[in-house]
Amino acid sequence: MLPINFTKLKNLRHLDIRDTPLLSKIPFGIAKLKSLQTLSKIIIGGDNGLAITELKDLINLRGKTQMKGLDKVEMAMHAREANLSQKRLSELELEWCNVFNGSRKESLEKEVLDALKPHSDSLIKLGIVSYGGIEFPNWIGDTSYLNLISMSLCGCKHCTSLPPLGQLPSLKELYIEDINEVKAIGSELIGTGRPFRSLEVLELRNMKKLEVWSTDIRVASFPCLKKLVIRGCPNLVKVSLEALPALNIIKVSECDSGVLRRLVQVSSSVKELKIESILGLSDVVWRGVIEYLGAVESLNIIRCNEIRYLWESEAKASKALIKLRKLYVGECQNMARLGEKEEEDCGSNLITTLRTLRIWYCKSMEHCRYPNNIEDLYISDSNSITSVSFPTTGGQKFNNTSIPKLQYVMLIALPNLTTIIELSHFIHLTILLICSCSNMESFPDHELPNLTSLTHLGIYNCPSADASFPRGFWPPKLQTLHIGGLKKPILEWGPQNFPTSLVNLTLFGGPSDNDVSRCSQLSHLLPPSLTSLGIVGFKKLKSVSEGLQHLTSLQHLFLGGCSEVRHLPEILLPSLLSFKIKACRNLGGSCSRRGSYWSRISHIPHISIEDIDMLSREMDY
Repeated sequence: MLPINFTKLKNLRHLDIRDTPLLSKIPFGIAKLKSLQTLSKIIIGGDNGLAITELKDLINLRGKTQMKGLDKVEMAMHAREANLSQKRLSELELEWCNVFNGSRKESLEKEVLDALKPHSDSLIKLGIVSYGGIEFPNWIGDTSYLNLISMSLCGCKHCTSLPPLGQLPSLKELYIEDINEVKAIGSELIGTGRPFRSLEVLELRNMKKLEVWSTDIRVASFPCLKKLVIRGCPNLVKVSLEALPALNIIKVSECDSGVLRRLVQVSSSVKELKIESILGLSDVVWRGVIEYLGAVESLNIIRCNEIRYLWESEAKASKALIKLRKLYVGECQNMARLGEKEEEDCGSNLITTLRTLRIWYCKSMEHCRYPNNIEDLYISDSNSITSVSFPTTGGQKFNNTSIPKLQYVMLIALPNLTTIIELSHFIHLTILLICSCSNMESFPDHELPNLTSLTHLGIYNCPSADASFPRGFWPPKLQTLHIGGLKKPILEWGPQNFPTSLVNLTLFGGPSDNDVSRCSQLSHLLPPSLTSLGIVGFKKLKSVSEGLQHLTSLQHLFLGGCSEVRHLPEILLPSLLSFKIKACRNLGGSCSRRGSYWSRISHIPHISIEDIDMLSREMDY
């Protein structure tokens, strides 16, 4: 709470107490601060707390404020005494308690909200939270609020209808959430005349009983709407809207497939479509949707478990998805392949615009085939995938136009992936990450010197990889390397002839590396060019006191998942700018401010110690 003597600051003009969730009350008597212009949060009630009637004395109050605890107002006349209509507030949020039980007085709450009508000329943003009335008072949606740009109604669980917000002339953003008793949205929201002439963003969330959303087809509604979000409306089955000519973004989740079908039919200019957990979205229904996605550039499909194939054939997909550049598919448990039919000779029929393909947690996907134009490929956590490939161009060799344009490839946690195809064609590749592919046996490392654009390479936690790898073949411009946890024990690697461009190296320990107990055993793998070094997952490593002295340019050192490490050198490298320790239980305490090693590391500008047992499988790229 604020100190009681706070009210002695007679000349205080601005009090900003945003982002104080534990603040439970405002001291009684704050109204004595006659000069106060900004009070970002007003909390009504509590023992010796602020009474709403005190607000009448804050005649200079303006700007942004959040008013909480309105359920403690016992009479509407007390709310009227606050005299909000005379205060030039630009942003106002009115909030009641979010507990809805028999103690709520619906008629009183409506009278209180009616009495809190704010000044119309200055208001640009209004929020109403956890209001318990059955309906809203008439001032909400009144056309006198000429400058109101943003409106949100959240958690008003007893309301059975929405106010006529469609006639607010400047309204650009409307957010409606958790209004559970509304079953239909229609003319009561639109009002009379041309509705929502300025609205650009509309979000409907968690309207559990909403069944119908319709507008008068004789009047053009939402002419400027750019973004539409509908989430958590499982009973919404009838959507009757006219064309939405300006709509660019649609996000639909936890709704019936009929909602999605209708929206894409009236939205010919949509560039971004994201769907999640759509009920009844089978292959047949989805193919009816895809016909309307000709303008879509970014497509996200998440947790749609009834879809098995995104398209019947790549030829048909190329005619429908003519502008698609980004495709994201995640957690679709029954997705088997992108295309039901995969033609061997279809180079000219592919989705030639597609540049980014990301797939994750698709447990039934066995094969991923991508077109030559892909630049960014990410596949993870798909247990059934055994191969990743691109189609041929009529069985011919690659020419200048058909050479794969891949720049970024990340293959993560694909336990049944056994082989990485030849790499020599990927001359544009700059980032290649392969990790946690437990059955990958073959990796064409002899082709790495041909990848002249590759600067970031990661191959780790692949314990079945060819026992000859690594053997000193590296891209000539390699800057960052994350490697280890392979079949070949790290102590048998020998000199690796890293290029002088290598500055960032992370070594990962695996089951075959339990003989590594001292950092000095790894020193032959640490080129003097390094500015950043990570040592991760060496379970038996006990000391890093030796083996780093020759790294005179090292600026960043990271030790992670080395639970037995206890010893640091007497003097850590003076060039270090950061030292991070994560999940090293025997070292973290010694490196704390009261630990025995603090005097050795205190000169390092940035020190981070995290005593947690889990390490991220994906290093920052």
